[in-house]
Amino acid sequence: MSAEYTPLPSEESSTVGGGEREARLQIPNASPDRVVLFCTIGVACTTVVSLLLFLGAPYHLPLQFAPPTVYAQSPFRPNPYVNLDKVPFSSGTMREFPPIVNFPQVVLQFDSLDVSREMREDERGKDTIFGAVYPDDRHVLVSKQVSTVVQFRNLDYAMERCILNISLPVGNPDFNPDISVSESSQVDVWILDNAAELAQDIRGTLGGAPSRRTLLATLPFPTSGGWRRSPEFHCPSGAFTTLELSCSIAYNTDCQVDFWQDRRAKPVGGVYIVQSSTSTALESSASPIM
Repeated sequence: MSAEYTPLPSEESSTVGGGEREARLQIPNASPDRVVLFCTIGVACTTVVSLLLFLGAPYHLPLQFAPPTVYAQSPFRPNPYVNLDKVPFSSGTMREFPPIVNFPQVVLQFDSLDVSREMREDERGKDTIFGAVYPDDRHVLVSKQVSTVVQFRNLDYAMERCILNISLPVGNPDFNPDISVSESSQVDVWILDNAAELAQDIRGTLGGAPSRRTLLATLPFPTSGGWRRSPEFHCPSGAFTTLELSCSIAYNTDCQVDFWQDRRAKPVGGVYIVQSSTSTALESSASPIM
């Protein structure tokens, strides 16, 4: 078996046709002047387009923002407790849950002599470097001229035993309750005839205050330390409890209650309800959420 060899090109033979191969393998180089010309044209075009867009923009027109959503009626809130009241519970499986401290999500005022009971909301908004800021402070004001409406959304299931608690909030470096209370203040607590949610973005709900339905309690307002409690009342799960605080007409004494409250302030203080556990099998009424 013979082997075949391929001769390697010698120095002499490599020169033969070398110029032809170099010409064939040579990569053409772009002219520097042509690259600069293309870049200049591109920059000029983008500059002209940017100037046209800038000068043609309608800056003389005022900025327009989309208006906030306003509901014609209270939005539907699905019931998370559907058929939970039909689940059989034995005495061995019943469990007492700790009470829930529930602060009002809405606190409004109206003039006592106003027949229409037109409600309004006080706020502590302030301007900062980030814009207007509205803290979660709620104003409680009760006098012979002004009454306050508070609304709670009843929380959780089978926590339908409620008691209204009233105490003076305690200030801290981040919160000033700005308290002004007369020692002889007697406050009537009325349950209002209202099951709908009160909110700024629900049309018609912040008009006139609902009418009174039941006098829950008449409480002497604490002036320092301590608290006052109403009798226990029923607060259906997921529904809304709306109360009115007004100076009692049964007492011809000076009446002035004025302070701000913050649900995050510690210790807990202000106007709030405490929800306690009910017997699921006997007492709880799983009312649909309004």
